Amino acid sequence: MSDEGEAAELIRRADLLGRGVSDTEIRSARRSGSIVAVRRGCFVDKRRFTDSAPEARHLLAARAALAAGGPGLTLSHESAALAWGMSLWQGPPPLVHLTVDRPTGGRVDAVRHLHTHPLADVDVVMRDGARVTSAARTVADLACASSFEAAVCVGDSALACTPTSIDDITEAIRGCGRRRGVAGARRAAAFLDGRSESVGESRSRVYLDRHGLPAPELQIEIVIDGRTYRPDFLWEDQRVLGEFDGLAKYTRNGESANAVVIREKLREDALRAAGWIVVRWTWADLVDGRLAQRIRAALSA
Repeated sequence: MSDEGEAAELIRRADLLGRGVSDTEIRSARRSGSIVAVRRGCFVDKRRFTDSAPEARHLLAARAALAAGGPGLTLSHESAALAWGMSLWQGPPPLVHLTVDRPTGGRVDAVRHLHTHPLADVDVVMRDGARVTSAARTVADLACASSFEAAVCVGDSALACTPTSIDDITEAIRGCGRRRGVAGARRAAAFLDGRSESVGESRSRVYLDRHGLPAPELQIEIVIDGRTYRPDFLWEDQRVLGEFDGLAKYTRNGESANAVVIREKLREDALRAAGWIVVRWTWADLVDGRLAQRIRAALSA
């Protein structure tokens, strides 16, 4: 975002010419560095583009691809997920993803991945002036094309930040027919939980399931000495709490990292004093079985 808190806006060559700006002036603006091209014939203010988050840059490229591609194109897959504000495990993709309603002709070039799949009326919505697959159809598309873990991450995020529901997603997957990957998509849909508040928590749920650990309760409030705590994961019968520590936990609300660390330690001390076992983990702990051993030991303690 820019200093004024405004996102960069797409500037189309056709609009500039319509306002009397010549191609010579456009070339001069590009040479001076005041604007940059995100696609042939589509520009943005360089400073605002530089200050934009990677997700916002991708959406600018996506709008440019829609503008250049003609009618019938719909933002889909990862690009649609970003348009809805969903979280993606691996961040914005390098290519813009578009879907067109026809049986064949999909292709990949230097800037876009064009998918060809049937699109029902319910599968397409207008969002901020752009054709985008519905939130449910977006999850269905990604669940068919992605790993189980990635599908759960985006599906959990969709349930948390969009109006879609499990029933909507299940129906969208049913509408995919016999497309490749649909069996895996159904499995992912059955595992979704909108109470996961981050990609890290979604990946943690997949990790726990993969290692055969009992499913925890999510975001359950417990009260100790009049103070309310809401751990990420709770095994109440075993008096065990699980906490995923992502970077965002230590950089939120303008609070210093040291202040957050101190607050988290005091919080954990209070929980342990009340008889709870606290197990914490980070991204790095999700790559092997050692975390599972720690959790299993805590549950049997």
